[in-house]
Amino acid sequence: MTLLEHLQELRRRLIICVVVLAIATVIGFIFSDGLVDLILRLVEQVEGVTIQAIEVPEQFTTSMRLALIAGVALSMPVLVYQIWQFLRPGLLPNEQRYVLIGLPLVTLFFVGGVLFAYFLALPAALRFLLLFGSDRVQIRPQLQSYLSFISTLLLWSGISFETPIFLFFLAKIGVVDWRRLGRWRKYAFLVICILAAVITPTPDPVNMMIVAAPLYLLYEVGILLARFA
Repeated sequence: MTLLEHLQELRRRLIICVVVLAIATVIGFIFSDGLVDLILRLVEQVEGVTIQAIEVPEQFTTSMRLALIAGVALSMPVLVYQIWQFLRPGLLPNEQRYVLIGLPLVTLFFVGGVLFAYFLALPAALRFLLLFGSDRVQIRPQLQSYLSFISTLLLWSGISFETPIFLFFLAKIGVVDWRRLGRWRKYAFLVICILAAVITPTPDPVNMMIVAAPLYLLYEVGILLARFA
């Protein structure tokens, strides 16, 4: 393929991704009320905490943002498949086979990351953050900031759980090996801390470590999978 043909193929794949993401976002908006209820259940476990909406369009804008994040989650298999279809002509037959086998695992690991954050990480984090400080302070988080905090962590937790699959694939096709990944531990830890600081919507170190700790653990799992590869 010529450079122009590659660009045309990339344009076609991007159009498919945008259309699928738009459809998935509409589906997410249809079920946005149920999604909001699921997220609000997390804070209901903490006594004395209520969520309030201050701005007039706040509930609508937060539902739209949550729908977009849900759209990304729903369209993730299609997005990954389109990326694979674009890269497929440049891969060897055995590399194509490994990627095709890994596509279902990408979805499973993403769902696992979201479930891990929802059932384990977030309840403990919210209880610590909301109950921290004086008992005389009434805690009433704003709806927009609360949903932004929860949905962002859920999304990036799902994406971060893809790390072992990504490292396994790179090791399988010979780009990296487990020894090199082991030597890169300190650099990986630094990059993970920087990413965690960017991902978390609040600057406190507790939220940063909620993201950074699983990311580094997944990096170690990726090294183990790369050794098997």
